[in-house]
Amino acid sequence: MRSAVCVSGLIAAIGWSAMAGAGEPRLPLHVAYLGNAGKPRATEFVDFLRTRFEQVTEKNRDDVDLESLRACDVVLLDWSQRDAEVERAVSPLGSRSQWSRPTVLLGSAGLLLATPWSTIGGAG
Repeated sequence: MRSAVCVSGLIAAIGWSAMAGAGEPRLPLHVAYLGNAGKPRATEFVDFLRTRFEQVTEKNRDDVDLESLRACDVVLLDWSQRDAEVERAVSPLGSRSQWSRPTVLLGSAGLLLATPWSTIGGAG
């Protein structure tokens, strides 16, 4: 429940901050972006996040150190269907039972994380 509230708050904050002017203060959260680091999509997301949040960390989805993510308030996972086959998708966050950080799934991350975590969303 707490995770759902934090994620909902982050989504609302992103929407609010998108409307805010350039002089608005950044939100005091540490956000980690996990994606294809250095690629144009990842760079655009990280650049945007840095204008809205005080601390933003960019990590490559394929070789992330899970221990380093424990210091983050929220993790954004951006994963494309071109990166993996749905049936063979592996969670970069480990098993669902071991993961407790509020997480926002961008792109196809919902579908591609549903399979290894055995959650609803693996079809569609």
